[in-house]
Amino acid sequence: MDKHLTEMKDRDSASVINLAVLAAAAWAVCRIVMVCHACGMPYTFGIFYLAVLFGVYGVYKKALFMKEAFFSVWVRAVLALFFTASQVYGMYVSVPGMDGCVGGLELCGWVLCLTPLAYGVQNMLFAWVLSRRKGAGEKAEACGGHMAWSGFGRRSRVAPKDSGFPVWRYFFAAYGVILCGFLIPFAAYYPAIMAYDVIPQLDQIKVSGYTTHHPLIHTLMLSVSLKIGEILSGVRNADRAGLAVYTIVQMMIVAGCFAYVYVFLRKKGVHRLLCYFFVLSAAFYPTHGMLAVSITKDTVYGVLVMVFTVFVWDMVTRDGNKDADVKWLSAYLVVTVFLLLFRNNSIYAWLCYAAAASAVLYRGKGNDRKFFWKTAAVHVSALVLYALVSTGMAAAVHASNTTYAREMLSVPAQQIARVAAYHGEDLDGLDRERISAVWGEGNVPEYVPAIADRSKRDIPNDREALRALAKEWVSLGVRYPGEYMRAFLLKNKGMWYLEDSTYLYDIYSYAKGYLQITYPSDQQEYIKALVPGYERHQKLQFLQAFYRYFAGGDALWKYLPPLSLVMQPAFYCWLLFYYCVCCIGLRRWKLLLPAVYALALTGTLLLAPCVLVRYLYPVMLAVAALVLLGTTAVDGGQPE
Repeated sequence: MDKHLTEMKDRDSASVINLAVLAAAAWAVCRIVMVCHACGMPYTFGIFYLAVLFGVYGVYKKALFMKEAFFSVWVRAVLALFFTASQVYGMYVSVPGMDGCVGGLELCGWVLCLTPLAYGVQNMLFAWVLSRRKGAGEKAEACGGHMAWSGFGRRSRVAPKDSGFPVWRYFFAAYGVILCGFLIPFAAYYPAIMAYDVIPQLDQIKVSGYTTHHPLIHTLMLSVSLKIGEILSGVRNADRAGLAVYTIVQMMIVAGCFAYVYVFLRKKGVHRLLCYFFVLSAAFYPTHGMLAVSITKDTVYGVLVMVFTVFVWDMVTRDGNKDADVKWLSAYLVVTVFLLLFRNNSIYAWLCYAAAASAVLYRGKGNDRKFFWKTAAVHVSALVLYALVSTGMAAAVHASNTTYAREMLSVPAQQIARVAAYHGEDLDGLDRERISAVWGEGNVPEYVPAIADRSKRDIPNDREALRALAKEWVSLGVRYPGEYMRAFLLKNKGMWYLEDSTYLYDIYSYAKGYLQITYPSDQQEYIKALVPGYERHQKLQFLQAFYRYFAGGDALWKYLPPLSLVMQPAFYCWLLFYYCVCCIGLRRWKLLLPAVYALALTGTLLLAPCVLVRYLYPVMLAVAALVLLGTTAVDGGQPE
């Protein structure tokens, strides 16, 4: 009887708390809508309203009181508060005029009122992860036999090697579907989508000579394709044929990487319906198809990062790494070398990964310790091969090294520019002298919050100027730490604010939109001079119009909240964050390793000049693979 009364009191107390939470959230949402309407922005991407609906559902499911979580209440509360505060602050700095309507106290009120909704959804996520772990443990106990680490679960049964898994049949089936899907944007944009980055690469091939500013392997890939086009078509439309050759080769590479990951997902026990969805998304989701036919280095690099991620997952989920034979190690070596070659700054992220991998594998015993020495040898070999191949290619085509110091100064330049723009009247004579030494007499850096290209473009590659910049950066940072933090956050807003739109409109005036697939109109004549035979056919205008809904600044997806969420780069950054949180909560330290490279790459992107989808595309693909693998309750078993 007493127990029954206690349960009734608990239910009544929970109901009161739930009503209070909903009432507070309703006030915050109504107030936010009113302020946005007053500021002329009544509609956002709809992600905020979608998040509120998820939060209300969590309250309805009594998620606020879930005890099945691998963190204490306070840790979960801090995580929810951190997420909510970042989104409220993002809205505050994104809606024009909101800073004049809302004070700091009210902002804190919004955060406190909305945090319980985020807390409830977060509890549901943690409870689901724990249920996968529990389910894996039960299956492992029922199956017995040979065991291996699963996704978020415990140990689970592994299919024997002679199980007859039809690897090649699955691979070629997925490869054919994806390639057929890519043929649709290829037909629409034949021979290729000419993004603005291709202009300097074509200039290297045709006019000025090779440099290492863009990945040389990609420039040479384009150059060889143009030469093959000359052989295939003679003099007439040789450039058009060459660009088509490049596009076909790139489509084949991208389709092959997606098909390989699909087979890997099936082998690791990801549900077959999720695997089918993965293949269909790769084939027909416009982002993948448009990037597959776009001449940009980021496409091939993106799928290589995805493949590399599943290789690392395979490495840490093998049973004692007994079956890491020479064939597997050789494939891992090849993927790593190409990963390093297809982006110049990928070496920094990879070195972070290599150090983490060495630390994780060295702690093992027996076969794990032997595997440490094997992977260490592969990592050293990859570094040596990368250096030899990149140096050899540069020497073979007499490529010059045109790396400028300003390419690494996006954050300092942006921070100084913000202080100069908002506190110019407070700068003393020494400040102005140093700024003039860097940007020219009487000049100040141009400040645009979303992009650092304009603030750093006039920085000379001169030692004295760089020394003056370093001194001024330190001096202003001591005096204006808040402005420095705001400059950093606003430049990278697309990586943490789920409703950010700056990367759609505020980056390049000539290449607005989701994928920035166009180039400046004033360079139209230059394009014709570089590739005289290039002329995109205009026979499938209806298809181009459809794809513009995804790539253009006026994209239709902005008005469809579920779709707008998965299109946002910040969504994948938060997924990566919570993937790592779940691994830490479960103490699955090895499963953190597949995320290390993506984390380090994200760190390098925080120092980049701006946030673009094609920059984040490798992270988006890697995170998608990690999330799918994290759903597995039976690792390495027979496909479901």
